[in-house]
Amino acid sequence: MKNRLLKAIPLLLISIILIISLFGCDQAKETTTSPPPVTTTPAQTTPAATTPPATTAATTTPPATTTPAPTTRTITDMYCTELVVPAVINRVISTGPVETQLIYILAPEKLAGLSSAWNGYPSLIGAAYKDIPIIGNASSGSFNYEAAIAVEPDIVLEGKTKNIDTDREKFGSIPVVGVDAGADLLTMYEDEITYVADLLGVPERGEKLIMYYRIAMAYVRSVTADLTEAEKVRVYYAQGNDGLMTDAEGSWHTNLLTFCGGANAAQVEVSNTSQAVQVSMEQILAWNEAEPIDMIIIGRTSQASTYNVIMDSDMWQLLQCVQDGNVYVRPDNPTSWFDGPPGYGQILGMYWMVNLLYPERTTSLDLRAKISEFYTNFLHYDLSEAELDALLATPG
Repeated sequence: MKNRLLKAIPLLLISIILIISLFGCDQAKETTTSPPPVTTTPAQTTPAATTPPATTAATTTPPATTTPAPTTRTITDMYCTELVVPAVINRVISTGPVETQLIYILAPEKLAGLSSAWNGYPSLIGAAYKDIPIIGNASSGSFNYEAAIAVEPDIVLEGKTKNIDTDREKFGSIPVVGVDAGADLLTMYEDEITYVADLLGVPERGEKLIMYYRIAMAYVRSVTADLTEAEKVRVYYAQGNDGLMTDAEGSWHTNLLTFCGGANAAQVEVSNTSQAVQVSMEQILAWNEAEPIDMIIIGRTSQASTYNVIMDSDMWQLLQCVQDGNVYVRPDNPTSWFDGPPGYGQILGMYWMVNLLYPERTTSLDLRAKISEFYTNFLHYDLSEAELDALLATPG
């Protein structure tokens, strides 16, 4: 028995040594294959003698890699068409005047082409924006695709669905984004403002315009809410060199008049919401005979010359409103506040129109302050007092 025990002792010792040796290898493997610590502090304080050689490579931080920013993005336009556009849009045009006005209001630095020259002599426009190329207006048939492509827009805004397919064919790889200013071109602008502001990366400017817009509409509604039909001011909207073109109730071009509580004196059918109607002096006198015309507003023409024609004409002088001097031109520098074309200038025009029609109901309105605010914040021009006087003056 004693001999057996003596023989077993060496075997036992050998087994113990083998177990210890294996345990040590496992520990070394864990140390060398575990990920490096997030901070370097433990590696600096660990004694060199206890750090296995393999850990030097394991604790080396790999070089950082960066993912390139995307150059394009996929959007859905306001008519539910998916389009790929640049991730950052720096140059934009529109095929029509309404959206051109909106681009200028929201991001003048991105506007690469105009529908037409700015109105006014001189135009009340910042020096940085006076020399933007004119590319034309699709609605009037003057749009020049070659000129539009030459200004190298990142995208094109198109507000009329009937033109989108043609535009996409003409512009090729340049995305044409369908947008919508609303059916009446006056009280439905919010969706387009929000969409275009987000698209161009200026949402805060869109919010600022919407706030001014909401307050203007609320003010007009508060003034006109209790007007009876008998109290409404009857207005003839004179256009053309002789004043014998007009737009009737229901036209895009007289929406502002209706919204501000005016009654349209022109009793003609609306065959097209965007085209004026030819009338005769005899018709105007007949309308006045049935119910007196209180006021004439002149627009969509050479206003000063039409004003003089009306004031100097014996036939026009048969209207009491002409005799009383109740003939006005709509402000239109650098763009119209009323019509010609209807558009985002009408947001300011709401204050002007309701004050013109109902001065006794708007005595608390500081019209000059509202005008200055709009020009500074949205037309990017600080008006002088003389310029403000000129905007509100009638020819003479």
